[in-house]
Amino acid sequence: MIVSSLLLMLGLASAETLDFYVAPIRVLDRTNTQVIEQVIDDEFAFTLSSAFSTSFKVRNSRGTYTPVLMEYEDVRVFNNKTIKYYYDCDYRLDPMRCAFDNEHFFVETVVTVDDNQLTVRMTMYDPQLQVVNSGLSTEEMEVNWIKQQEVTNVQNTARDGSKTEVTHTGLEKHPLKWEIPHHLLEKHIREAAAELWLGAKIRL
Repeated sequence: MIVSSLLLMLGLASAETLDFYVAPIRVLDRTNTQVIEQVIDDEFAFTLSSAFSTSFKVRNSRGTYTPVLMEYEDVRVFNNKTIKYYYDCDYRLDPMRCAFDNEHFFVETVVTVDDNQLTVRMTMYDPQLQVVNSGLSTEEMEVNWIKQQEVTNVQNTARDGSKTEVTHTGLEKHPLKWEIPHHLLEKHIREAAAELWLGAKIRL
């Protein structure tokens, strides 16, 4: 009887808490010719997720969506350093598998960088590894073309003192290409995290 009551209490506590594991940011370097700045704190997605973690909505018994804290007592967000104290699994080796086995939510952040664009994609998976929502932020390399054309101004002064100016325009040369490379900033992670969490609607 005591064991049954204890299990019931543990089940109730679990039902009143939603757990999320946020994996470190992964950067995929697909550049060939460009050197693009792509250094970022790999735990920044976890920091932002902790700040946004109570901003999503869940479906209630009436079939409508309400703020999560109206239906659950708490939302817990873990990273590599903290998850080991609650769940027994090697999250560094296979975080998606661990999330599935332990039946909690999983958030991954992937930064893809190539010569022309960088993309930050954050994805939230439910305990069955179905996508709940995603957030996206992008930045493209800026290309400017500088016109090259020789222009000569000739000023003539007549005997009466009047002046005339003649402009000679030479042949237009091929324009110069000026590239301003894209680079990874904290704002890209912030934009993706805000879109992910603020737009998430979870059906439980």
